[in-house]
Amino acid sequence: MKIVTKYGVPTIIFIAMAVAVILRLYLYGDPRLSMGMGDTASYINSAQAPLLSWQSFVGQRLFTTNLVYKLATNSQKCKLTATSYPVTPGELLKREAQPCFDKIALLQNLLSIIGWCFLAWTTSRWLKSPFAKIASVVLILAFAFTPQIAEWDSVLSSESLSLSLFAIALALLLEITFRIYYKNEPLNSIKNMALIFGWMLVLAFWIFVRDVHLYAVPITIILLSILLLTKKYRQTKVPVLMISVLFIIFVLGYVSAKDSLRATGPLEDAFNAYVFPFPPRVQFFRNSGMPGPQSPGFQKWFDSQAAETYGLFLTVHPRFVVSAMFDESDFFQSDFTQPYYISNNEAVRNILIGIGKFIHLESNTVYLLDALLLISLGIASFKRRDPWIISWTWLAFWIFLCASISLFVDFFGDSGGALRHIFIPVETFRLSIWIFLMIHVDYLLEK
Repeated sequence: MKIVTKYGVPTIIFIAMAVAVILRLYLYGDPRLSMGMGDTASYINSAQAPLLSWQSFVGQRLFTTNLVYKLATNSQKCKLTATSYPVTPGELLKREAQPCFDKIALLQNLLSIIGWCFLAWTTSRWLKSPFAKIASVVLILAFAFTPQIAEWDSVLSSESLSLSLFAIALALLLEITFRIYYKNEPLNSIKNMALIFGWMLVLAFWIFVRDVHLYAVPITIILLSILLLTKKYRQTKVPVLMISVLFIIFVLGYVSAKDSLRATGPLEDAFNAYVFPFPPRVQFFRNSGMPGPQSPGFQKWFDSQAAETYGLFLTVHPRFVVSAMFDESDFFQSDFTQPYYISNNEAVRNILIGIGKFIHLESNTVYLLDALLLISLGIASFKRRDPWIISWTWLAFWIFLCASISLFVDFFGDSGGALRHIFIPVETFRLSIWIFLMIHVDYLLEK
């Protein structure tokens, strides 16, 4: 039985991953095919800035997408021949192999396949029972390789990079956490230091895909600071070094976001939706120093202070926050399948979407279930004081808090584009259901 467990389960997992990758490549066609969308031109224009210049951080788009779209800045060779502005399904186009953009599509597809396979393998590696190991691989790859996620890898926007880099960062963090806390390996060993360096590099690239990812940094710093409560980790400088690097990344991201004025357009939409139509809310902002909207000094105030004042408004008005999210609760159970292109085989696509609807639970009960499963992990950690369950609980809190802050900022930060922007955190919550569930299954089977 031990031999079967030792060699049989890894073999089954390897076969499952190989089959999943083959199906992923076969069912979705040439990974070089791509489709532009309304924002694609802004990525191309922003990437014109010199790569390591300050403009590359404060431009219309962030550093990571500027780096990727350097592949398509040659106006003579790079032709965006397929761009979709969907209004009705009948107007959707088919993907094309677009010069230069085929490289970006290929990169996005490869990152997606590698990233999700890496997360599936790492998750199964630190589960104990054969059933949980195999089931976690099947569920994670089914989640990633159904159209709700996989089709975005052909869209020339930031969604694919956000999802893939997050999957890789989570996988690396998972590996580091179990090595140093569960296996009790030295934090400053060469192997672990290499993993930490890789994680911080991937995390930095992920942070500089979208401004909202920056809010994950304070959460990460707070959770890492817990290590300093233990004498063992206080004796090494690694946690302090990690926290220091994250703080530098946060300052860089915050200053560049503030200098860039990227949030001005979305923030104007938020003010038009949530503030200006309501005189009592306008009065709050006037009391906080906002000039009249028609006055000469309004735009200067808006560019420099609107974001901070709006954040204060949301903080001191929890009733408004709850009611606004409740009124738009349908947003949070949306189908986020890409609306930009049609598949070469719609019959197969419809089958895959049907499978995806089971994996990507389109219900607001997802958030309640995530919270309940997280609380359950916390209680188990407190009762058992087992390094294995504590490691999973720490990671679960990181995922849950990062998704929560992103969802909050995405929803209230841009009323006009909220539906597309909340796609990433909502899908993170939907993924969490399966990961948290497999941890509980594993825990119960062990008991």
